Amino acid sequence: MSTFPLTVPVTAEPLSLVDRLKTFDRAMTPDDLSALLHVSRLTIIRKAKKGIIPSFRVGTCVRFDPKAIAFWLKKHGVQ
Repeated sequence: MSTFPLTVPVTAEPLSLVDRLKTFDRAMTPDDLSALLHVSRLTIIRKAKKGIIPSFRVGTCVRFDPKAIAFWLKKHGVQ
């Protein structure tokens, strides 16, 4: 006989996109951000290059501050 319950109660609400961004403790890569926003990596890089998405460079690599991305998304009406 199993001692594990058949169902696991779900008590927490799913995290919003902005709340998920707050869980990142490091700069995000284009791959990280593209997976989170469900757009292509190339779209992320192009929009960062045009200054549409807040970003910064580390050498030749583009990176994204999760807090800046969360603020940018809130500013554009994403929750």
